[in-house]
Order: sequence, then C-alpha cells, then structure tokens
Amino acid sequence: MSSTATQDGVRPDGVLQVALAADLSGPATEPTLGELSRPAHRVRPTATMAELDVVFRRDPGLRWVVVDVPGQPLLVSRSWFEPAMAGRLGYGRLLLQRRAVAAAAPSATLHFPAESPIATVAAAVIARRSSGDDLLDGVLVTSPDGALSVAPVTAVFEQLAQRYAYQALHDPLTGLPNRLFLLERLRQAHAAGTTGVLFSVDLDRFKDTNDHLGHAAGDDVLVEFAARLRTVARTGDLVVRLGGDEFAVFTATPLSAAQSTALAERIVLTAAAPFVVTARTGPGGEHLVSLGASVGVAGATGDSGLTPDTLLHQADLAVHQAKSLGRGRVAHFAAELVEDAETSDAVRAQHAMERRLRQAIESRSLELHYQPVVSLPSGQVTGVEALARWTDEELGRVAPDRFIPLAERTGLIVDLGRWVLQTACREAAGWAAGPSGLPPTVAVNVSPVQLAQRGFIDDVTAALTDSGLAPDRLCLEITETAAITDLAATAARLAQVRDLGVRLALDDFGTGHSALSLLRALPVHLVKIDRSFVERVASDTADAVLARLVIEAAHSLGRRVCAEGVETAEQAQQLVAMGCDSAQGWLFGRPEPASARLAARLTSRALAEPLAAGAVLPLGNDELVLVTTPGRIVTYASASSRTVLGRLPQEVTGTDLTSTFFLDTAAPTGPWDEGTAVHRVRHRDGGPRWLETTTRWLTDDEGAVREVLSVSRDVTATVQAQRALTDSELMFRHAFDDAPIGMLLARTDGSLLRVNRAFAALLGESTDSLRDQRVQDLTPSSDRAGQSTAVMALFSVADGRTELTTSFRHADGSVLPVTVRVSVVRDTDGTPTSVFAHVLPEPALVAVPA
Repeated sequence: MSSTATQDGVRPDGVLQVALAADLSGPATEPTLGELSRPAHRVRPTATMAELDVVFRRDPGLRWVVVDVPGQPLLVSRSWFEPAMAGRLGYGRLLLQRRAVAAAAPSATLHFPAESPIATVAAAVIARRSSGDDLLDGVLVTSPDGALSVAPVTAVFEQLAQRYAYQALHDPLTGLPNRLFLLERLRQAHAAGTTGVLFSVDLDRFKDTNDHLGHAAGDDVLVEFAARLRTVARTGDLVVRLGGDEFAVFTATPLSAAQSTALAERIVLTAAAPFVVTARTGPGGEHLVSLGASVGVAGATGDSGLTPDTLLHQADLAVHQAKSLGRGRVAHFAAELVEDAETSDAVRAQHAMERRLRQAIESRSLELHYQPVVSLPSGQVTGVEALARWTDEELGRVAPDRFIPLAERTGLIVDLGRWVLQTACREAAGWAAGPSGLPPTVAVNVSPVQLAQRGFIDDVTAALTDSGLAPDRLCLEITETAAITDLAATAARLAQVRDLGVRLALDDFGTGHSALSLLRALPVHLVKIDRSFVERVASDTADAVLARLVIEAAHSLGRRVCAEGVETAEQAQQLVAMGCDSAQGWLFGRPEPASARLAARLTSRALAEPLAAGAVLPLGNDELVLVTTPGRIVTYASASSRTVLGRLPQEVTGTDLTSTFFLDTAAPTGPWDEGTAVHRVRHRDGGPRWLETTTRWLTDDEGAVREVLSVSRDVTATVQAQRALTDSELMFRHAFDDAPIGMLLARTDGSLLRVNRAFAALLGESTDSLRDQRVQDLTPSSDRAGQSTAVMALFSVADGRTELTTSFRHADGSVLPVTVRVSVVRDTDGTPTSVFAHVLPEPALVAVPA
C-alpha cells in the first residue's frame, strides 16, 4: 500500500455519491438495448393524425406509436404529438387531423438493432439533442426476428450511468472494489463512530512472475488471488484491490488482536498455495508459481477515533514492517513503527540525495540545457527556456521532478535558483541575433521560495549586470502555486521585476486554480499553457475549448500565449488556428547544453516548416463566452464579443455586465442562477440583441462561487420571427373580433369554431352562446330542411358555391335574411379544413316573425 493513498483517494463530491447509489453488488454486465425496450404499439402506414389522436386518448399511459411505413418505420412520441395537435392558436387538431401521420411527423427516427451497445445509442441521442431535437425521448429497436419495440431515452442513460458508476468504483481486472470504494467505506465507518480493522496485503515476489512469464501471467495470478481473498473474507467484509499487487480487506465490525491475527494468517496461507498460470511469453505452457503475501493490520486496538487517513497510514506502515521481517509474515501497527519510518530506507535515501545535491550546487557541477521556443506559425526561434539537469557520480542521472521538489523542501532552491539565473544570463549574453535581427530571449523558472526572498530583486539585478544581458532578453517564469500563495505580495514583487525591464511569464497555466482574476491581477507578459492541455488539443474537444479559452482570455488582457509540450504537427496546427503566439516542445527541439552548435541553430534558421493553416479539430467561434465575478464584473470575454455585442474583448472586460449590456435583469445581489435562459442585451449600435445563455458556477474547494461562466449564442432572428408571428396572430384576432360586419370560422361540417361580436349582435346572441353550435342550427325552424341543406352545402364546399342568400334565426324568434360569402381554408396538401365566412344582413328585406 502506497504512503500516498489519501492523495489518490480525494473524494469527488457529486459523482461519487451517484456512483455509490448505484447497484454495485454484481459484475458490470451491460444489458442489450433490447432488454431496455418495451413492445411497440403499431399502426398502419396510412394512419391519419385523427386516428392516432384516438389511439393516444384511449390509452393515457401510451408514450409511443410506431407507424409501419415499409422499410422505414416511424416512431411517434406523445411528447411531440400532443403539442402538434394543439397548435399555436388551438387549431392544430383542425389543421392536422386529416393528414397522414407519416407526412406530418418528424421523419428522423433513431433506429437501432436490439444488440446495439448502450454507449453507441447514448452518443446518437446526444448528437440529436445537440442539434436541437429536444423532444427526442425514445429509440426504435429491431429484434433479430423483426419485431419492433421502443427503448426510453431515460432508460438508456440510466443504464449508462450504472455502467460508469460501476467502473468508477471497481477494478476492471479482478472485479473487486477499488481504492476509491474503500476510502468511502472508511469514511462511512468513521462517521458512524466505528473504525473496524484494515488488512493491507502485498503479494511477495510478484514482480518475478511479470518479468519471467509476462504480464498476462501476472494478471492470471491477480485474478486468482482476488478469488481466494473472497473465500477467506467473512460475510460483510470488504475485499479491495488497491492497485498493482496490493490488496486490502476491511472488516467494519471490531476484531480483537487474536481474531485479526487469525484472519491475517489465513490470508498468508491462501497466498502461499501455488498458482497455475499460462505463460504467453518466454517458456510457454502452464507453470506453477509460488508467491506468498505480507499482511499489515491496523485498527485492531479498537480505537474508534482513527480517521480514514490515519488508518490507511497505519496499515501501510504495518505491511512494510511485515515485509522487513522476511515476507510471508503478519505485522500489527505499533506506535514505534512511526519512529522507525523516520529512519527507513526511503528517508535515508532522501537525506543522501539532499547531501549530494548540496555538494553539486556548491561545486557548480549541475548544468543547464536549453529548449527552443518558436514563433507560430513561422517556426522561427525567438528564445529558449533554461532547464537544470543533474548527473551525480553516485546517483546517476536524477530527474528534475525528483531533485527540484527536494530543493524546495530543504531550502536549497534559493542557491540552486541563483546559480541557474546567473548561468543562463551569462551564456545567453553571448548568442548573436538571428534572421529577425533580434537575439533570442532566455526564460528561467522561479520557485515560490525564491520569489519570497528579500534579496530576490538584488539577485536578478546582479545577474543582468554581471552578464551584460539586456533586461528585455530575460523572462522569469512563475507558477500558479507561487502566485496564489500571497497574490498581493506576488503582484507587488513581480511589478518590481517588471520595472527592471525583465519580461514575466505565468507557467503551467491550467494546472492550479487558473482563475482569470489571477491572470488579470499579475503583471505578466506571457501565459504558458500547461502540456496536459496541449497533449490532446488536436484530438479532444474539451481540451481544445479550454486551450482556446486560455488563449482568448490572455489576448483580451493584452498577454501573449506560449504552448508547452508540443510534440506533433497536428497539435501545432491546432494551436495556430486558435491564435497561439508561440510554442515549445520536442517537435521544435529537445533540451540540449549550451554549445556553438546550439548557438548556430538558434540564430540561423527556423526550427520547423511554416505550419499549415486550418484547425485539425474545428471549433465554433460564434458563441460568446464570458467569465465574471459573482457580482457580474466581467473578467474575460471571448473574441466573438465583437460580433455579438459590437465591442472588443478588452472593452467588455472590467465592466459591470448588468448595467452595461443586459436590459432585462435587475442589479444582482449574488451570482446568476445556473441554467439556460433567453434575454436581451444592448449592442454597440444601440439596438437590442436576443441571446440564449447557459450559465455555470465555478466554485472553490469550499463550494463558494468564485467565478461565473456563461456561454451565449445570438438568437435574435429566431426571437424576432416568433414575435412577428405572435404580432400577426394578435392582429388577426383583433381584425376578426372587432370587424364591423359579421364573421365566423367553421369546420366543413358546419361546427362553429369562432364568431365575432358583430355576428353575435346580428343574431342577438353572445359569442360564448354560439361557440358550440352549428351553422345549420341557426336556420329558421319553419324551413329547417331546405335552409339547412343549402347552408350545409355551402360550408362543406360540396357544390362549389361561395355565396348564398338565406335566413338565420334571431334570438327574439324572428327570421333574419342574410347573404353569406365564404372562403375555403385548406392545409398544405390542398385539403379543405375549415370555412371563413362574412355574414351581411339583406338591407332590402325586413326581419319577419318565424
């Protein structure tokens, strides 16, 4: 068990809670799409919307219907059908009822075989929803026998979540719970006031199996040992694979020292039995492998106050003690093990390295290597970064990630950093100018410990003076960690350095808090994107978006950007497309010592051919990205602000977003609500623009909102079109209702849909009383048959007439002679759906009693 167990097990709040709520009791066997589906209700290919309306009304629980279109069955969802039949003014059912469902419904049905992987189906759903299909809630499934069924989208994503939850908490090789699962179980036990007993198990001589028989044989051993541990553990005990050849057993119930020793010895015995493995490399065939295991026990004292971190650390010390006793042994944690750990081999090795490093610094036996930095897209060298390298007579070549942290912990970094600064300035001063006419710059990394020293400014001044290097050729790189330790003090110290004429860079941007407020507060000239983002910038959209966000943020604040770790032409090409200013990495040159060869390379030619234009991974540039404080002060605006708001990013940055641009939002008292909303903003031309904005809170480790990220797209055209349609609908209603002549809208069977006030007044009725009547019912009862037949023929457009002189019955019983002029309303197929009529009283005729 590693001593860094607690670091590896940082609790991912939110995701872990979802994972732990999943069914994790069995192996992660993924069901097929067919198992998630339910039988489909099928209708004939020529079914009309009216027929489908009847089907849905009869069965309120029915969510989907499949229209059996030959070769291309169509899935119709209730979530689409009901809004479509309602329509904007309530006329949808009238307009659509005679249309065939196959012609009216959306045609793009998602259709998959029953054996399709769940992840493939989920990806297709996400792609459809990303393109605007918000009503997609089902997937059509075809069984091998041709039967059709429907899989709910919710079931697809629930199953996908279960699968990912299982994978997050289980070892894929053995199927055992992993370290993350154990940490959560320890926390639960601690919260309940119990500790339990933790057994840390390390297989002995496991590396020999991997080396001689291959990793596949080693995997066979691990799987077999996992199965043996399950049989040794008691019901309710948790068996875990921590990684490599490390396992653990946790008993939630307390055990006495004797009981825990007995269980540990059973583990040792089961590991001692030979393993039968098949070698895939070296000597083939089956082999008997004898290993063994060392077991460390912690928590057997019954101390309920042990935290999960303490329990893990004690088990770690105990298993190391067991190994030191000769392997195949059991050791319980004891207080003296903590003291022994201070003098362990690892600690002694660290002390030895510290002594050797101190001697190397004093004797100036380290050396500097320089890695070129090139301008994009030309590939022309503009400078180098100085990197310390150490090769010791006893220790051999020591990696920087080993001796630099050691130097920082011991304070040796001050002397080491001073030597690097002096040496880099002296060697760079002798380099001649290149084709651009400017000599290359040299960048030197500065530790937080150095930066905090009172004499740091004096060290920089002395290095420049002694070497004769121009200040603008020196660039000092600080990390985010150095900056956030004491932001105000760091900014003040860097301002002093900048006053010397020295350039400043913020190194490894993206690995720490990466708050844009940090970038805004520091007087740096350059931002260096960490290699962890650059690695997948040409292959992963998320990393590409993050890299572009950093580039645009830096440019909006007047900073230039350099990408670290560029190893492929595709990465460089993607960075060029994003507007990155410079880059360094193996693509352009590996670090090498100062020499005449290096000087010639840096001053004679470009280190790479000019890079091709165009992004390897295209990204949309039409969305406006804003980052603000919780009080809505803009700290970053993307380049698209010029298109969306008519303002450059630097004009937007630093402004109060609400008072400056937003027209519909009151002054804030806190951060914006998360989610998506449509709102108005003020463009530079004075006119409004409508944006659809998705907002997300960025929180710190304590959950407090530190920044608000919003992504907006211009939906002005859509909103204006919707408003124009609404306005035209209102105008129609007013024109109809307030017209001075009688008007009515009826179905082709004479049923009244809407009448205006003039028509109701003509008959002495109210509009509400006429709403559910038929036109033929308004004819006088004395001649109902003849009048009704003529009126019905007119409204059913049976005889092709558009005008008829007839009589209507007045509310007082009298007969009212009228002229009726009709206009037929047809759907897109030309089918009559309703009749619009003007009703005029005959002036030459007088109403007579019925």
